[in-house]
Formats: sequence, structure tokens, C-alpha cells
Amino acid sequence: MKSKFQIILRLFVVLAIFSSCTETIELELGETFTQLVVDGQISTDTLAHQIRLSKSASYFSNAEPPVVSGAELLLDDGSQTLILVEFPEGSGYYYTPEDYFGKPGNTYKLNINLTEPVGETSNFEAVNTMATTDFILDSIGLEYRKPFGFWMVLLYAYDPPTTDFYRLDVFRNGVILTDTASRSTVLDDKLFNGNNTNGIRVMFLYEDEVMLGDTITLLMSAISKDYYKFLSELSSESGFSNPLFGGPPANISSNLKEDGLGFFGTKKSARVSLVVDKSLWENGGK
Repeated sequence: MKSKFQIILRLFVVLAIFSSCTETIELELGETFTQLVVDGQISTDTLAHQIRLSKSASYFSNAEPPVVSGAELLLDDGSQTLILVEFPEGSGYYYTPEDYFGKPGNTYKLNINLTEPVGETSNFEAVNTMATTDFILDSIGLEYRKPFGFWMVLLYAYDPPTTDFYRLDVFRNGVILTDTASRSTVLDDKLFNGNNTNGIRVMFLYEDEVMLGDTITLLMSAISKDYYKFLSELSSESGFSNPLFGGPPANISSNLKEDGLGFFGTKKSARVSLVVDKSLWENGGK
């Protein structure tokens, strides 16, 4: 039987041989199968809700994904069917009427009919049911972390004794700061189910994103479990990962049938704001 020393020595020799190889290996990746990508949601806010259609692009493409224009989008909320209007024409952005709002508990079905097939398919469908969670958003706070040079957003809310899922977004003077998957926060209620959150830290803001006189707004949205799963996977895949010890990238889940990508979601929303006054500013947000 070989000693442990001999085994370890042979491993070092093998690693040395492979580390000395300098030959360039070129991989032929080719073009991937083109798929339809859907991005949009219906919320309880009264506004023109937006759905964006585009096509998947090559992994190494630096260009914006091609938009899908001229499609017919039908939104069925159980009581009526709306035709979404593309605006501006050719943009790939489709909207509900400005006075439309979602209702908790309703199931929303989005039917998409394309003028030209994408991935050999012309008709797509996505379904999502809006959460009925009776959460209460009370207030938010800011806490400056001097050693790190950023602000923590503190959440004060009541979570009912049901299994719930949330998405959190922050706006500064009406402009969204969490406009990417890696910055928006999604969480379940395992740590505070049936209780008050008592100022838990839910996200951070960079030092230059909070100034004296700013209005900081937190948008808290109850979402479905499958929407939570999609957002969590999207955040994980779009963030930093260690290529040596991390697992291979996985396909992100979608509720778009016929092999589409993206997600058509719904959310029950509430918002609360604070003004960064002199007292908060001088006390570092505490």
C-alpha cells in the first residue's frame, strides 16, 4: 500500500505538469437558440403597467437584446381582457391603460401573439396570482456604517403569521436606486413570521446615494413564491460567483410557457418615505 506521502507527492507532480501547459485552446461556442424574453409585472398601484418583450442574445454580445415589436398582448384578470398597447411603436414596451390596478388574489394570464415566430413559436402564455398577504409597512430608518462607508436601510413592518415572500426596492427623490437584480432585495419571512421586523437591515446604499435633504422611499411588495424563486435565482446568477469552487450556472426558472425566458409577475405593494434632515445627517443615520 502506498504511503500518504507518496500519494501527495504524485499529486504535486501531476499539478506541476498541467500548470506548465501554455497551449491555447479555442472553444467553438456557436450561436445559442433564440428565445422570447418577457419582463414585467402587474401591481396594486394605479398606473400604466409595463411589459417588455425582447429576444435572447449571444453570451458574448455587447449589443442591447433585440426588441420584439408588433406583438398582440392580451391580459386576462378574470373579469376582463385588456389589449396592451405598444408605446412608442417599435420599442418592445407594452402598457395597460393608465387607470389600471391589480387586485390581491386575482390570477392574471398574459397571452402573447407574435407577428413572427421566436424560437419557432408564435404564441406564448404566462400566469401569476397576486399575493393576498396582509403585511403592514410602518416606517424605515437609515443607519450609517462609518467603517464601511455606506448606509443601511432599516425596515419596520408587521408580517402576518402566514408563509410570505417580499421584494424590496429603494428610490431616491423618486428615482429608483435598486434597478438591477443584484441590488433589489428579495426575502422570505422565516426570521420574523407573525411578528414585527423591528428595524432589520434589509439592504445598503452607497455613501453618495444619500444626501442631506433627500427623500428616501422604500417600496415593499408581497410576491408569489414562484416569483420569489425567479428573482432569487436571477440575483444569484447575475452576482459574483467563484468559478473555481462554485457550481456551474443553472437555468433560471420562468413562468413563460413554450420555452420562453423571463417572468410575468404580480405584486401587492406599499411604500413609505423619510427625509434626510439635519438631525439624521449629523447623527450618521442613527
